[in-house]
Amino acid sequence: MYGSNMSNSTAHNHDPLPIALFGGGRGRLKGNRHIVMPEHTPLANLHLTVLDKVDVKADSFGDSTGRIEI
Repeated sequence: MYGSNMSNSTAHNHDPLPIALFGGGRGRLKGNRHIVMPEHTPLANLHLTVLDKVDVKADSFGDSTGRIEI
C-alpha cells in the first residue's frame, strides 16, 4: 500500500486520497484495475478489506464503515 495521509496538506484535507495497492495477495487480490470509491469513503475500509484478505478477521478498523469489493 502506497499513498499519503493528506490530499491537500495546506487545508488538512484527506479527500480525495489516492492510494496504490501493489501485490496480488497470493491470488486473493485481483490486479490491473483502477477503482474509484464514492466520496468520503474512509481509508480504513481498505485496511479492513486487506486484513480480511490475509485472514485477519475484524469487525471494524478505525473509522471503517465496511469492506471494499476488491
